[in-house]
Amino acid sequence: MTFGYEFVTLEKPQRHERRLALDFYAQIAQWSVLVVFALFQLSFFLSWLAKQGLEYERPRSPSFNKRGDGKWTWLKNSRQGVERLSWWMKRPVFPNWGTRGEWIFGGIWMAWLLYLCINGTGNDYLHLTKRFGIIGGSQLPLHYLLAMRSPYSPVQLLTRLSHEQLKASHKTLGRIIYTLFALHACFYLNFFVRTPYTKRLKDADVIFGIVSITLFSILSTTALGVLRRWNYRVFYISHVLIAGVVIPLLYLHVHHIRPYIVEVFVIQILHQIFRNWSLNRYSGTIKLLPGTNLVQVRIPLTAPSSTLKWKAGQHVYLSRPSGDSPPYSTYDQFITRNYTNPFTIASIPAKDKELLLVARTLNGNTKELAQLAKSLSSHIGADGPLPSISLALEGPYGASSHLPDFSVFGKVLLIAGGVGATFVMPLYRSIVEHEGSDSSQQPQIRFVWAVRKLTETQWAFPVSNEDESAAEVSSHSSTVEVCVTRPSGPNLQADDSGDDIELAEDDQLLSMEEQMEKPRRGMTLKTGRPEISAIVDDVFSKATGRVAVVACGPKALIKELSNRVEHWVSEGHDVYWHDEAFGW
Repeated sequence: MTFGYEFVTLEKPQRHERRLALDFYAQIAQWSVLVVFALFQLSFFLSWLAKQGLEYERPRSPSFNKRGDGKWTWLKNSRQGVERLSWWMKRPVFPNWGTRGEWIFGGIWMAWLLYLCINGTGNDYLHLTKRFGIIGGSQLPLHYLLAMRSPYSPVQLLTRLSHEQLKASHKTLGRIIYTLFALHACFYLNFFVRTPYTKRLKDADVIFGIVSITLFSILSTTALGVLRRWNYRVFYISHVLIAGVVIPLLYLHVHHIRPYIVEVFVIQILHQIFRNWSLNRYSGTIKLLPGTNLVQVRIPLTAPSSTLKWKAGQHVYLSRPSGDSPPYSTYDQFITRNYTNPFTIASIPAKDKELLLVARTLNGNTKELAQLAKSLSSHIGADGPLPSISLALEGPYGASSHLPDFSVFGKVLLIAGGVGATFVMPLYRSIVEHEGSDSSQQPQIRFVWAVRKLTETQWAFPVSNEDESAAEVSSHSSTVEVCVTRPSGPNLQADDSGDDIELAEDDQLLSMEEQMEKPRRGMTLKTGRPEISAIVDDVFSKATGRVAVVACGPKALIKELSNRVEHWVSEGHDVYWHDEAFGW
């Protein structure tokens, strides 16, 4: 007897009944996710009702948010309670170990699946063992759907969440599936060891199962945060390869799991089709920005290009360019598809008639981009035009299609750290440059941008006095508060965590810093780290309506900002919050 279960011997009709029960509970486990999607739709409907009930003209007094009278007070209090709960759920349980919300909802889903694994198994040890395997297999299609990048993903359409926002759910479900498969494997090994069926370990189906759980163990290990931070490329490539290899192995393992494997296969095919639709080649230039460790990519757009319709805040995946003609070999196609980095579109394509991509040089892909840019620039003169090379972009992706109309807010606070401004600057410009908008209806905007060196702002505020985009930004009453956190000087490195790369000669660096010494149009220059708490308090203490806070930058900056904004949420302020982040 093991945990109250026994190795029972069943007749053929009893085995058939067990098989029916296994398939039945697996179907319940798979289709249970429809309840989750229904709850999302219900939340959207309730949110819409709350919005209709609380529609009012923008108040003129900051005290409005603190009023307790009115027939809709209960609705306002309910929404504030939901907001406070939402902020509480976003807090991490432990650093780099997920949020409270992930643990709570992941725990609920795990408890439900464990119940389906145990319920109705009686004292039949093999029934319990098989149930873990089939329930885990039933979750694989959802797991692969959560990993789908395309905005046409059914999960993204039903939840109104982007691929990046669904990553946490993908990771959580992956851990649950691995736990169920691991229990299935351990229980079966215990059965083989304690019964005369040890010879079954040599059978093909058992071998396929052992190889599958081994691959899942490797996949789970390389997905650990410590290893991802050590070498993201190892994690990503192993993830892609194992996710593809394990499908046929599971298909060959047992025939009962095959319906779910076929679903996974269909999802993978659709995913590749969607990604092919999103993958296009462009001609553009790449260069190092003088005096910085930033690499810049510019892609001019022609009038018929559909790219002109891309929105502010979206991002693309840039494949590693070779600088030569487009690759056609199988290896090069694999590199084009998988050796990529996310780049936020730092321009407004419809206005600028170009795609502008900017990234900080780190180890890996961006380092190779910097080396390619330096190699290309060495073949031209100081004033010569940059050579145009073939670039492969996949996208656009991102949550920008779900961002609200910022004109309905009383105040908008934008915070960026370093190259996080590539996400925030286009949003800022899209608000202040909105064509045909009544300036009296525009929200009050405060944009704070922290940079290491002033020269890091040159892509947004070019040195040329004739730059059109800089002039447009300055046409609005608000300006960008640029906080320079480090003193000027030639001691520039690629990154504290990467290898040193000499990106500019000392005389070039000093010349660029001299040119950037004076604040550019649309910029207010400050020194030192921004006082985030003071900035947030100043914005909210003067707020006369809803406040939108959008941020992109280092985790420490986002955490400090989030902690202070949460204080004002607890005070009853209606806040829209969005922080943009990449990586796993």
